Amino acid sequence: MDLVKIQGLTVHALIGVFDFERHAKQRLILDVDMVTDLSLAASTDDVKNTIDYGKVAQRLADLAGGSSYFLLEALAKEMLDMIFAEFNPHKVTLTVNKPDILKEAVNVAICMTRERS
Repeated sequence: MDLVKIQGLTVHALIGVFDFERHAKQRLILDVDMVTDLSLAASTDDVKNTIDYGKVAQRLADLAGGSSYFLLEALAKEMLDMIFAEFNPHKVTLTVNKPDILKEAVNVAICMTRERS
């Protein structure tokens, strides 16, 4: 199996449990690892035979921009569901970073991995 990666994708979402988080969208930084077979794409040199990372990035940005979850976990689940439904990878690991929330920390994040059964 092979890997398509998106690292450091900045999106904005209305996210958080505290009142001060519910007034404006916050910056999130996504890292996505999508396990798939890239052999056909490599032999045909055709983007239709791979996971189009540009389309994945746009869909993640659109999904984040229209969301209003309280928890990163809920947003991440929706993102994972979308990636599996629309791009058909074998396995995905998604890290959602929320770097601007704790002044005492450089970053907080959740990381979720799901695999097609």
